[in-house]
Amino acid sequence: MSGISLKTKAFQDGMRLFEEDRKIEPEFVIETLKEAIAKTYQKHIDAPEAKVRVEIDGREMKVFHLLDVVDDESETFDETLDILLSEAQKINPDAKVGDVIEEEVNFDEIGRTSINVAKQMLKQRIKEYEKQRVFDEYKDKEYDLISGIIKTVEDKFVLVDIKSTIGILLKSEQIPGEVYREGQTIKTIIKEVSKNSKGSQVVLSRGDAMFVKRLFEKEVPEIQQGIVEIKAIAREAGERTKMAVYSRNDDVDPIGACIGPRGSRVQAVIIEVKGEKIDVFEWNDDIGELVKNALSPAEVKACFYADEKTDPELTPEVIEEYAKRNKRPLVVVVDDDKLSVAIGKKGKNAKLAVKLTNRKIDIKTQSEINELGIDVDQAVLEFKADQARIIKEKEMKEFQAIQEEALRRRAEFDAEIANTDSAEGAFDEVEEVPEELTIVDTPKEETVVSEPVKEEPVKVEETKPEEEEIKIEKKPLTPKAEYHSKFEDFADASKKEEKPEFKKHKKKEDTERRVRAEDLEKKEYDEDVKPFYSEEELEEIEAQQQAEEDNTWINDEIDFDEYDEYYDEEK
Repeated sequence: MSGISLKTKAFQDGMRLFEEDRKIEPEFVIETLKEAIAKTYQKHIDAPEAKVRVEIDGREMKVFHLLDVVDDESETFDETLDILLSEAQKINPDAKVGDVIEEEVNFDEIGRTSINVAKQMLKQRIKEYEKQRVFDEYKDKEYDLISGIIKTVEDKFVLVDIKSTIGILLKSEQIPGEVYREGQTIKTIIKEVSKNSKGSQVVLSRGDAMFVKRLFEKEVPEIQQGIVEIKAIAREAGERTKMAVYSRNDDVDPIGACIGPRGSRVQAVIIEVKGEKIDVFEWNDDIGELVKNALSPAEVKACFYADEKTDPELTPEVIEEYAKRNKRPLVVVVDDDKLSVAIGKKGKNAKLAVKLTNRKIDIKTQSEINELGIDVDQAVLEFKADQARIIKEKEMKEFQAIQEEALRRRAEFDAEIANTDSAEGAFDEVEEVPEELTIVDTPKEETVVSEPVKEEPVKVEETKPEEEEIKIEKKPLTPKAEYHSKFEDFADASKKEEKPEFKKHKKKEDTERRVRAEDLEKKEYDEDVKPFYSEEELEEIEAQQQAEEDNTWINDEIDFDEYDEYYDEEK
């Protein structure tokens, strides 16, 4: 019985779609498919507890129904869960009670309806996977600056493709008056990532104050390096942004760093936010000075704490509650003709100052303060004294935190030193134990170090004979010895023609001498007695001498001195 083939074009295209377009791992799709097919078969046989195994080997998919072998007389026999022993032995003769028998399922019996159920289940699981993947990917990227391509523009929202998902730019998060077009590339920040029953949703923003902050972080290298810090920022999208900056280096001007050469850096941000006004001023720990900077371009004459005289709702209990959180409301005094400037158009300037300082600010004219009978000088003096106390407490806390951090690091350093000393002590103990072994090994080390030059030639001499022997043994096996040039054959032939006469002559003479020596050793004779040759032997000796003279190629009659001039000319 064969399973379902997975080599079809539709299946391969589907897997490619999951992997490339929807960024879903193929392993997850395969495991989900197995689970969906198993549950579909369980539903088909109406047995949720049935054991099903789905096998996918890359070429085809098979489904097996797992049945427990029970005794033929079992009273709890269930045909969807069990198989009788007699039936099991027909499939496997070695089967016994307690074994598991696998029966392959025919897909034709499952039916098209059940397959559609598996299809819906697979879709549901893939949607849940995508929802969780998007949430996990973008949850840690909130308020990060990203770029995207606009896909759809509607009246209440804009859909932006941010690579792995589609983000939504709501009307409230857009810059007022900005026009969007499909296919346009825009920069946004991820403001919120949520997950609900419909899926994960990534909310984008161009109207949030963090959008301007991220733009400055991208344009200003000093902010990226941590030299300049944006301490506070407030924004009314499309109108104005106020930003307080602080420099950790006294030689670096934080305002100049943000503005850039000829205003290039701040202009790049202004262009991105469609001409929105941006005020950059220096941060101050004194809240009074910070409020004066935040209300610019209005000129503030005085700043002090609000009380029952300025605001009847501020009872002593309420003031104490604000004081615990260091959020006491403030009163700002301006000239009568500067009130509108301090408040700003539609109250935008005052709202930005409130957002930036995170304080409630009541702006009053000099005339209103005089009517209330408030001693401004005394109120300002008390306010400054309290601010000096708060700043001193803050500095003390920071100093204590630095001291605690220094003590902690010192303790960690001492612990590391102690661990290092204990480790060195352990190594010393290990080295002290094998004293005899080090004494025995020292002569070997001395011989190796003191005589390196002597050993190296010996090794070379020993290896050379081995290499020569190997080459001599291999020479007869190489076919190159069988091929010679015509010149080599001619030279060898000439040598063979010349040498044999001398060799034969020498061999013959040597053999005759050996024979005579052996004959003389056999005979007993006196050393003074001269050898006697017969006439035949004398004739043979003369013939040999004559042959030698005839065979020699040198002619004694040639005068070699006559040819010296010839050789001298050639040189």
